[in-house]
Amino acid sequence: MVLFQFIHIPSLKKIFQGPFLISLAACLWATDALIRYPALHNNLDPFFLVLFEHLLGVLLLFPWFLKNRGLIFKFHFKQWAATIFTGICGSALGTIFFTLSFLYLNPSIVILLQKLQPLLVVFIAYFFLGERPSSKFYFWAVIAFLSAVALSIPQWNVYSWPLYLKGLQYALGAMILWSASTITSKFILNAIPPHTALFLRFFFGLIPLILYFFFHQERLLACFSLLHSKKAIWALTYLCLVPGIFAMLIYYYGLNYTPASTAIFIELLYPIAAIILNTTFLHVSFSLIQIIAGTVLIFSIFKLSFSK
Repeated sequence: MVLFQFIHIPSLKKIFQGPFLISLAACLWATDALIRYPALHNNLDPFFLVLFEHLLGVLLLFPWFLKNRGLIFKFHFKQWAATIFTGICGSALGTIFFTLSFLYLNPSIVILLQKLQPLLVVFIAYFFLGERPSSKFYFWAVIAFLSAVALSIPQWNVYSWPLYLKGLQYALGAMILWSASTITSKFILNAIPPHTALFLRFFFGLIPLILYFFFHQERLLACFSLLHSKKAIWALTYLCLVPGIFAMLIYYYGLNYTPASTAIFIELLYPIAAIILNTTFLHVSFSLIQIIAGTVLIFSIFKLSFSK
């Protein structure tokens, strides 16, 4: 009885609720590559995949948005700017870059490179949210950066760099956009509930995707022809609902109780779980140098979480 009373203390619920929800979201994200990677290599259009995800998100979250639609009329300029940036850059463009990188890189490397986000998140949070890192942060930030460089070089063979350069550009582009959108999302959540914020994220992300296919209608028609395949429909639905809408909604609720620069560290469960799943089911492997670099990267990000 005393234990239950202890758990229901409001402050303690918030302390554990945020990290738990972010951890759960990270585990759901880890299943993404199991479906996204083979789907892309079976000719599923990456732009259509992201379009489908945003369209389904808007449709499913619209009823919750209607209940809180009055809140957006109280937005000031910075909140609108943060909302639009999160949707267009963080959601649409960031997800497209992440998806395209799977066409050129080992998916586990793509996921590990996303763990450079703490470096950018803390840097942005320093100016945007006033969150200050400790002096230890800078030491481990350099270690994490150097580990990511080593991880990104396949077999340390300079002649293979051009083959990976495009994938690295997409992966790092997604990392930069998602880092910035972590901050803007935290800013938006100060004004509106998570489900409303997620609706706006998908809504503003959907607009540029619709415009893109408006000028590429032949590509859209070719994408619809794939919907006759049950595997393609299943892959789209799973990616949109589980690591997409459901995981993002859980993450937003968790972010509501967690500092932005702390949330990104809890997401270390994401690459760890993803690497285990990808190695087991996709049979993707690393070189010895990449294994060492990936291990050092995860360890340095872990140390960064204590330097805050």
